[in-house]
This record gives sequence, C-alpha cells and structure tokens, in this order.
Amino acid sequence: MSALLTSCGAGTTAAVSAAGTANCRAADLTWTLTLLTAEGTTAPDPANAELAAVNSGTRPCTLAGYPKLEFHRGKGPQARGSGEGGPAAVTLGTGRAAVFALRWPGTDGKGPGGTCTPRVTTATATVAAPGGAAAVRVPVTDRSGEPAEATVCGPEVRMSPPVTR
Repeated sequence: MSALLTSCGAGTTAAVSAAGTANCRAADLTWTLTLLTAEGTTAPDPANAELAAVNSGTRPCTLAGYPKLEFHRGKGPQARGSGEGGPAAVTLGTGRAAVFALRWPGTDGKGPGGTCTPRVTTATATVAAPGGAAAVRVPVTDRSGEPAEATVCGPEVRMSPPVTR
C-alpha cells in the first residue's frame, strides 16, 4: 500500500510506502542483469539470470512489486517478465539490492526437437521500477561482469519474489 505525500508550500509530491519510506524512483535505482546458467543445464528449474535493483540514492526507498522487464528483438518486446505471486514490499537502504531470480525454458517443446519459438537473443533488456514509467536499457553480463547475450525462449520470463542483499 502506498500513499501520496504533499509537502506544505513547496507543491512537491512523493509516493510513500506503508513502511513510511518513499517508493524507489528510477533515479534511485541502478539495475544489473547477470546470466547464471548455460543453456541446457540439467539442474531442476535453475535460475537463468538475476535482475538486481541497487538503491544508488541517498536515502532508503521501498520497492513495491515487480519491475517491468522486456527483452526485445527489433522494435517490440518478444519476451516479458511475469511475477510469481505478489511480493511483499522491500525497503532498501543505500547500497542495498533487491534481487529477482529470472527463469525461462531452454525450449518451448514445440516443433521438431523442442525448438524455441520465439527465440530472443539480446545483449540488453528494458527495465522500469514497479509502477514507474521511466524505463532504462540494462546490459546483460556474465558472472564476471563481462558483456554477454541472453537467449530467451518463449514469450514469458518468470520472476521470483525479491531477496535483499
């Protein structure tokens, strides 16, 4: 739950969470997208990647809900993030992160040999804070921080509720 706070005389407004901290804004967050597994892993339902939102602002803020996540091939999104359940609001101190595990199938089971349709291979994703309109392009990296490409199979990327780090 959030409320709208208006300061007297200044005419400025800010959304405030039930915990009393301001909701995280695009300017408060630095996003990273890190690949975790190679295609074809045999582990049961492994996370393919992690999407992290680090509070780079000067004050604590609350991340309430799932971010908007899209993987594009050309102009339109080919795969979109979908939250698993309704996550509780997470309050992030300065420098703290909310991390969402991302999962997508290696194949969609359709076609000969379980081909992947649609298949999106990209070096970036588009991300916006929950409830925010300002989206940013986030580069995909491997665990060592080197540029990488994500190959997403199917139209949906499942996001687990966030954990804080």
